[in-house]
Amino acid sequence: MLASPNHIMSLTIKQTLVAGSLSLCMQGISWASPAEAENDGYEMAVRQAEAGFTIFPGASGSLQPNEKIRMLMPVTKGVTYCFLVGVDKRVRDIDLYVFDEQGNEILVDDRRQRRAGTKFVASYTGTAEVFVLLQSTNFNASTSKYHGIGSWSLLVGTRGGSGQNRYEPVDPNNPQGPKARDAEPTTEGGITS
Repeated sequence: MLASPNHIMSLTIKQTLVAGSLSLCMQGISWASPAEAENDGYEMAVRQAEAGFTIFPGASGSLQPNEKIRMLMPVTKGVTYCFLVGVDKRVRDIDLYVFDEQGNEILVDDRRQRRAGTKFVASYTGTAEVFVLLQSTNFNASTSKYHGIGSWSLLVGTRGGSGQNRYEPVDPNNPQGPKARDAEPTTEGGITS
């Protein structure tokens, strides 16, 4: 049985709409820039490096508004840590939350700002739980809509303690699996050298 021309036309229109929707989604992803977010984070890190912190790349990615990512980080008693979250130009507001092993808040940066950062001295040796929450993205005047996806990059600084080990974020859903980010810094001393 042959399909009618109307049936063929409706399939073609549906296929075109699906292809167009996928294209828009892919454009949103390609416009988000993790590299731009990492550069932004390193611009933030200059001051911390001047204060004696060794800065390491932590993790990076892209999120939608009101989406968060959870990471676990080993901490050592007496070591000072700073967490810096750089973003790409699409991000309007990002927040950073740090909790101890019992779920008690260590520090929160939930100011309505493009970037986020915290600094604290670990009072215990164990694991800190770190959340990055993308609150909102910027308005795109050309489309009269908000950008859907924005990129972020978490940098970790350490100062003090017996040794300054490279930050190794752990995927809480797969603690034995690969780290959240396996790329080594360009120099062993991070950006402090």
